[in-house]
Amino acid sequence: MISTGLRSATKQELRLRSKGFSSGFGDAAESRERGTSVGRLVHAGIAAGTALLLTACGGGAAEEDGKAAVDSAGKKKVTDVKAASLAQKDSLTVAWCHEMPQGEDDVLYGLTLRSYSVEDGSVVAERQTVLAADVIPERVCETGDNDGATYAFNKDFSLVAGIKEADLKTRAGAYDLATGEEVSPPPADEFTERPDNAGAAFHPTTGLLWVRQGIYEGETNYSTRDARKGYSTEKVVSDEAAFSQDATTTATAQAATGNPHVVTPNGSVEAWWSDDDLVNSGLGLSRVMPPGGDAEWIENKKLDDRLACKPAFWRTNTSLVCSLREITFTSDYTSVVSDEELVPANDRTNGIPLASPDGKAFAFVSEGEDDQLSLFRATFTSGGTAQPVKIADLEAPLDGYDDHIETLVRWN
Repeated sequence: MISTGLRSATKQELRLRSKGFSSGFGDAAESRERGTSVGRLVHAGIAAGTALLLTACGGGAAEEDGKAAVDSAGKKKVTDVKAASLAQKDSLTVAWCHEMPQGEDDVLYGLTLRSYSVEDGSVVAERQTVLAADVIPERVCETGDNDGATYAFNKDFSLVAGIKEADLKTRAGAYDLATGEEVSPPPADEFTERPDNAGAAFHPTTGLLWVRQGIYEGETNYSTRDARKGYSTEKVVSDEAAFSQDATTTATAQAATGNPHVVTPNGSVEAWWSDDDLVNSGLGLSRVMPPGGDAEWIENKKLDDRLACKPAFWRTNTSLVCSLREITFTSDYTSVVSDEELVPANDRTNGIPLASPDGKAFAFVSEGEDDQLSLFRATFTSGGTAQPVKIADLEAPLDGYDDHIETLVRWN
């Protein structure tokens, strides 16, 4: 089922972040406690699931899932979806994550990624893998609803960012989606003291791995590196420098903190969702500030009514898509010009949408009767609502597990 747990920064979390702390998914103590409790779960299908996933990782011909293509001689050929690129143009990538308890205290995470053709809904690429022990890909295995999930993967979907419980500290790394193993880890025998890592994200443009660090040591900053070349390419970036560049870099830095926010195209304002309690939950706006700065809230009477609308993306510097609504603000963000539903009223459970690369359409996962998950797309219209078009039904991967977190990751 679609995850309905809306998890983003609360005002208290932002206050902590403004002091150099992160209370999001990078919380090491919370992570350890969670991992310990999950590790005690009993799952009857563990051996079968592991075998299925590891077998799938080996590739091979995809006789039924292959997509017909035409070669230079004009003859049809079958593309091996397990070898094809997940980042194919005009495709939508969905991730499934499940936990695989191992013994008393350990847990492995299994990932399945599928890319669907926007045109006909066919599966054009697929990967399945089991990540190394004690590694959690937080952005796709914590909440669903593409809460910063786009930043969890590099541009060609060959790597996923993960946090590893390394003895007394947490360490961010990049993991190969073909093998599940870390690429370019630090030397096993080195004697080096590194800051504790709170979160990680891939920069969509540069492809660098951004890591939030130093929270528990009291000196916060970011490090960036080429994930495949390793620590020899590592550079330290101050909080101020991370938030004084372009909007994409600001959003990447936000995602690496564990509290991904939706940033305007000009990088000046961020939208966030607060779910700290039933009274104060809702949509909020603030001026973009580095973690060490004082958060500047934007007062808006409509937002004071605590709109239950989770930010998805900004279409312009003043038009925000949240849940399946589009809210347009005045240039100073203190008033609302319009608030329109993007799809007709319905009794379905709908996920948070993603924008198409050209900004003219959006896609989302929707759950109907009998718990059937489906992938839909719709175009932005001048009249507000548009009738969604189904792309494909989403079937859970055959990995031996019933419970998955499904996340719409990216419109390629």
